[in-house]
Amino acid sequence: MQHPTICTSAHLRTTKATAKIASDIAQALERLGIEHIELQNTNDYWCRDYMPVRLFEDGTYSKYTYRPDYLWDYKSKHQYITEQSDACKELGLFTPTDMGIIFDGGNYVRCNGKVIMTDKIFMENPHWSAEELLRHLHHALCAEIVVIPWDMSDPCGHADGMVAPLDDGRLLLNNYAQDKKSKDFCKRLHKILDAHFEVVDLSFGCKPDPDSWCYLNFVNLPNAILLPALSEDFDCDNDKEAIRVMQDLFPHKQIIPIYAKPLIKEGGALHCVTWEYVPNKQQLLP
Repeated sequence: MQHPTICTSAHLRTTKATAKIASDIAQALERLGIEHIELQNTNDYWCRDYMPVRLFEDGTYSKYTYRPDYLWDYKSKHQYITEQSDACKELGLFTPTDMGIIFDGGNYVRCNGKVIMTDKIFMENPHWSAEELLRHLHHALCAEIVVIPWDMSDPCGHADGMVAPLDDGRLLLNNYAQDKKSKDFCKRLHKILDAHFEVVDLSFGCKPDPDSWCYLNFVNLPNAILLPALSEDFDCDNDKEAIRVMQDLFPHKQIIPIYAKPLIKEGGALHCVTWEYVPNKQQLLP
């Protein structure tokens, strides 16, 4: 199987704080022997949200309309909306389908042939009935759709801050079970997800930091995990515990922590600012 190229937006280098993160990601990828591309035709660095979603391992993607309410509803923020077609110009993607709906790539988590997204998808597309929208998504994404309740602490309503696939086919659920205020919400999530996946709860052997949600927003590479870190030297209790837990979950991979606090303060982490590019096999033929 072809290894993906990891893409980040050139905008990640526009501030001193995020430029360090961009450099750390690029250096880690270079050490790992993984190709890296900086996307030029973008208006912000959250490239996961506006780039197409990958349907199959062969490099087949689906397009959608990127018009997130957290930007679209504020005229002053329209400048940060990236046109998907512009961002993809330099790649020549194979995109045979267009979902034809308003969507964010951060609300797309694929695990064992199923796609998980939050119920914010219904709010974003009110002109569809719920039944019609699910049927349309099933056809467009070639997958069963599993809808989970929106974690309202995240204004973006993204699934990739809530769940992540593990290499063995299990599904990792963020550390809701460790927060007393989230225990009922956690039960609701399990009631839905347990019917489709073997679910593993992310849990730390120390008091979770309020920003400990960030660890689930990792980048899963063929030979390593790029893990967001809260401390610059990766030595706070939460960072040390997250590194240990991730090493247990990914025993055959190198765990590479990257200080990501400037992103975390904005509500995202490493998965949000990266995107995997795999050319379609047909494009590789002479």
